[in-house]
Amino acid sequence: MPTQTPRSPKVRPARKTLDRDAWLKKALDVLFAHGISQIKIEVLARKLKLTKGSFYWHFRNRDDLLRSMVDWWRNKQLGFIGGLDHSIPDPETRIRAVIAFTQHTKDSNHDVAMREFARFNKQAARAVSEVDELRVAYLAELFAAAGFEPLEASLRARTLYFYQVGEYTTSLAPEAETRSKLAEGLYLLLTGHTGTA
Repeated sequence: MPTQTPRSPKVRPARKTLDRDAWLKKALDVLFAHGISQIKIEVLARKLKLTKGSFYWHFRNRDDLLRSMVDWWRNKQLGFIGGLDHSIPDPETRIRAVIAFTQHTKDSNHDVAMREFARFNKQAARAVSEVDELRVAYLAELFAAAGFEPLEASLRARTLYFYQVGEYTTSLAPEAETRSKLAEGLYLLLTGHTGTA
């Protein structure tokens, strides 16, 4: 009597899972591209190719997602400010580094999305205000360290910040080469240098 080879039990492929950050990042992507009305559990699950059950593993409901989205964005921004490279001793080199970073950041869409959300959401408005204040304060410290009086340092910090925010919230989109030249000109203008550095 032939012996039968026992069959191996069927192994189901592991279900795709994503962490909480993936849901929050996708929510901000959708907020930027389509507005608050499209931040729906079904929409996000479809875009992430997950079930709604995965959503409820991380969030109680849509309101919890929206609150978490604001906190996530805020904490990422504050963490970035706290993690900036303070090892560069020359403040002017650090100013140049900040300008260079903003020329290549991929996170500006989330900034735009959160500012739009802040127009009608108090939690988002508080988060944006806190982040704005800390960013400007950091820049003012750099200009003060570069030798400018407090009022001059504050003016230059605000000019740089408003320029950077305005660059990605307006429809003006210069070519990469022009953008780099403008960034260099901005650095020279704000640090008081003339000619190329």
